[in-house]
Amino acid sequence: MKKLVHSEWRLSVMALAALLGGIIGVSLVNRELNPMVVYGYLTAFVLLVAGNAIYVFFKRKKNHGSKNENHNHGQFHTL
Repeated sequence: MKKLVHSEWRLSVMALAALLGGIIGVSLVNRELNPMVVYGYLTAFVLLVAGNAIYVFFKRKKNHGSKNENHNHGQFHTL
């Protein structure tokens, strides 16, 4: 878990913590859990995780592409 907090997925970890904290907080304060509140928290969680997944995907794709360009620089390719 410690590595996950300091990785590229830390935004998703924070979103999960906010989801759980929000649901627990609402249920402790109101003594009931409104389904619309849960849907709102789940929607925000899904959007944050999807956005973070897109960011990580493109960041890795960019880093992988630049690594290949640096590695193949100055080499001739034959078929």
